[in-house]
Amino acid sequence: MATYKVRGTSHNVIYQYRTSSGQVKQQWESYESELEAIQRKAFIDYLQSKKQTDEIRKQALEYKRSRAIEKTASRISHESADCLEAPTAVNSEENMLRTYKEFMDKFLPAYARKKNFSPKTYDSYISNLNTHILPYFGNWVMSTITAQAIDDFIDHLRKTPCRGFKSYGKKASEIPTLSSPTIKKCYNILMLGFPTAKRWGYVKEIPDTTAPSEKFKKRKAWSPVAIMEALDKIKDDPLLHLAVHIAFVCSLRAAEVVGLDANSVNPEDNSIWITQIVERVSDNSLRELPKERIVQIFPKQNPLSKTSMILKTPKTDDSFRKQYLTGPLLKEIMERLKVIEQNKSALGSEYHDYGLLICQNDGRPIDPCNLCKSFRRWQTEHHITDQIDFQGLRKSGQMHKVRLTQNNYQLVAESSGQSPEVLMSNYNEALDSEKRNLSSLVEADLYPKPLAESEKNIEEKFDADLLLEKIRSDPDFSRQLMQLLLRNAEKAS
Repeated sequence: MATYKVRGTSHNVIYQYRTSSGQVKQQWESYESELEAIQRKAFIDYLQSKKQTDEIRKQALEYKRSRAIEKTASRISHESADCLEAPTAVNSEENMLRTYKEFMDKFLPAYARKKNFSPKTYDSYISNLNTHILPYFGNWVMSTITAQAIDDFIDHLRKTPCRGFKSYGKKASEIPTLSSPTIKKCYNILMLGFPTAKRWGYVKEIPDTTAPSEKFKKRKAWSPVAIMEALDKIKDDPLLHLAVHIAFVCSLRAAEVVGLDANSVNPEDNSIWITQIVERVSDNSLRELPKERIVQIFPKQNPLSKTSMILKTPKTDDSFRKQYLTGPLLKEIMERLKVIEQNKSALGSEYHDYGLLICQNDGRPIDPCNLCKSFRRWQTEHHITDQIDFQGLRKSGQMHKVRLTQNNYQLVAESSGQSPEVLMSNYNEALDSEKRNLSSLVEADLYPKPLAESEKNIEEKFDADLLLEKIRSDPDFSRQLMQLLLRNAEKAS
């Protein structure tokens, strides 16, 4: 069993593991908080109880590697001046003549490192900066950017067509413009650096502007019945079937689905751990940002590509979680593990064993975007009218669990790795089928059937046993019966 010890401000977990040669070594792991250490000890104890020696060795080596990366990043950070804190080398007068692009080239990479941006987040900032902000403000002297100029920029964005939309043959009124969340994000990025710019002497004052409002488009969801119908139709694609099944039952994102560790499946208690995700990020973000949360950078299949697939740990502690599987889902996963072993045997050294559950036939990772596209393409090919995106499967699962638990948001939130507040705001809505049922209930209550028809229906079923069975199986008939009894009672009185 692992041991927990406190030394000074460090919370330590101590355990033993065997090297590949069979040598026994002791592993010390230090954590900043007691909670982290206790959680780690519990996980190691679990692996030891299951005698998973290979996994324990893997965990120990991964910890050593992550600590080495952290030390290297820390050394580099201390050796190079932090431009967010250090004074600039040039004087304030020269800075007052610098352009917005010159400022952002220095500011944003340092800010991203300081705030521990994920590569995906950093790519999002860079994309919006290069696509929308720099073409407008890039050559502006930063000290000349006023509140009015920013308001004009927001108006410009509201008229900007969406990228990638096929506008050929379309009227101007038919071409969609940038969404309000995109405009709000551009505004936030634009204003992000002004406090630092004032400290550095690039501007004298921060423009006094108001952030634009944003309106989020609600993501569609399917009812459990629609989910099961879809699963029945996807049987011709076993891998997509499994991905959709997992996404709904476990309420997972696409990146979490393709990042599932095949070795974390535990058939004894029907569980699987969510510990890593797969993302495609730019090579630039990998150069600019620390790599302490990156587990694996996958080799490129196209050497000319400017992006890379990575395997990384989730950003928050809540995202590390244990999910319990349904019996049918566990059975499907076990069949998938058999297929993986068959692929390993057939391909031999050509199989790329990254330990992934949802992967290509040769073991290579699947791009989350490609998984989403496959799901969309399947819906189109099968003429699904009420289409949803892959994230909608997660929402469908969340809404179903909320109803099954009678609105126990805390329980459902913990199982999905998010806060109850986010769950309530994003998933607390009714399905169309539920709205239709509500309308039917209102209609049945306000507009009862004619008395004669009710009496006739009851007269035909007057036999006690048949009447009881009818009441149990037909809620509408039960309501009719109750209304009739009430009317007769009123007449009698």
